[in-house]
Amino acid sequence: MDPYTFETVWPSLMGVAGMTFAMVWGFFKIRKLMSEDAKK
Repeated sequence: MDPYTFETVWPSLMGVAGMTFAMVWGFFKIRKLMSEDAKK
């Protein structure tokens, strides 16, 4: 893998990782809120 390919692939990999992290975090956040709602 040459440096040019790495430079072009790296930002998109970071974007995918960021979106995945945001979706997982949001999923757990919503689940926590829903379980708190159910207790009330």
